[in-house]
Amino acid sequence: MTVTTERVRFRVLNGSTARMYNLTFADKRRFHVIANDGGLLGAPVEVEEFSLTPGERAEIIVAFAPGEQVVLRSADNGVDIGQGDFDLLKLIAAKDLKPAPDVPARLAPLTPITTPADAKVRRFRLSGHDAINGKEMDMARIDEVVPAGAIEIWEIENNVYSHNFHIHEVAFQVLEMDGSPPPAYATGYKDTVYVPAKSVVRLAVQFGDFTDPASPYMYHCHILRHEDSGMMGQFVIVKPGTESQVNLTIPTHTGH
Repeated sequence: MTVTTERVRFRVLNGSTARMYNLTFADKRRFHVIANDGGLLGAPVEVEEFSLTPGERAEIIVAFAPGEQVVLRSADNGVDIGQGDFDLLKLIAAKDLKPAPDVPARLAPLTPITTPADAKVRRFRLSGHDAINGKEMDMARIDEVVPAGAIEIWEIENNVYSHNFHIHEVAFQVLEMDGSPPPAYATGYKDTVYVPAKSVVRLAVQFGDFTDPASPYMYHCHILRHEDSGMMGQFVIVKPGTESQVNLTIPTHTGH
């Protein structure tokens, strides 16, 4: 790619079926992460490298000098799904670069998802590669029923090798990754999160107001071979107070 400006904003999607990308530049230059799955962060995060698992997105801003060449790489970070070093994109800066504005100190207002003291906690156990909470995906089964507008805590426990976790319809914020705060670039609003081997990830999950007790949303590992094998579940969003009235079996011809 030919670079024509002093700074370039890249939108990055990990569209691979199973690989984690640990993104860095061959010359180890620092750059800024400004957004992830759900939009802009509150402030830029300066990094030398950062990781994306399948389905995760990010936006970065990179500065260039006239005439230089640099390679964006994925570097082995010791994680089972992130092994191997390889080049992704060679960037060639023109001899004359157009000016570009500085990276702003603040990006967007970022309201924390505040969980109430009595927030419902749902726990999801990932074991092997084909089940959540010991159950394989069944398109005729509703696994969870959520009242509209709820803010809940979801705990994702991974007992084995690397997984990640994606929830349809929602925005969430990562509270903890195995007892520690998430990396700064993984803050903000997300819908997909890396769940390292033998760890627990806690999420503050905010649900929308649209209700439909017969048309479920899904949650699943976003590693394709895992979700293909059944590491998925379904939830519906219903009018508050009607949770116990929901039929947990649905016709399999219902749209998903």
